Amino acid sequence: MQRVDTRILILILCLMAVILSAGCTNPDTGNQTTSKTTTPSTHVAQSGNESSWMTVPITDVMTGKQTTIEELAEEGKPVIIHSFAVWCPACSIQLRETAKLLKENPGAYTVLGIDLDSRENTNMIKSHIEKNQFVGMYIAAPIELTKGLVQTVGPKVVQSLPQTLIICNKKITYVGDGAFPEEKLKLILSELC
Repeated sequence: MQRVDTRILILILCLMAVILSAGCTNPDTGNQTTSKTTTPSTHVAQSGNESSWMTVPITDVMTGKQTTIEELAEEGKPVIIHSFAVWCPACSIQLRETAKLLKENPGAYTVLGIDLDSRENTNMIKSHIEKNQFVGMYIAAPIELTKGLVQTVGPKVVQSLPQTLIICNKKITYVGDGAFPEEKLKLILSELC
């Protein structure tokens, strides 16, 4: 009896994952990207407390190194920020596409993956990153960082994963939700930076 209950639970969890990931696709085309233009959708103006999320201490789950997003941006390379969760298939697609971009352009960009699922801990994130061989820096989002992102970008940043922001030339640009192919990311970066 317990074996049947476990199978039912696994089936329910799989269905939930499919339903949740379906929200990551563009309903008009079925594609993972949501923007029909090649330009990023929104420049995010930073003033006062809206940018305080940039100074929240963050810790890389792979190395234990502590820094802030502001410090990453001050290094001079464009910072590509992807929100993600371990359970999100579209997020993994995005991180693979970004890994392709980094492979073609080693050292050109800083990639920061921000896990916004408060139910996921650093061990879960680290295991996911190692298993998939993703490149970049990955963190479990401190609550202050998540709140700041919501204040700056809006609730969509936590309602639909993945989300992408790019920091370049002291500007923060909200690119959009869904998975962006490597070529589209490259085009967006060339337009912003």
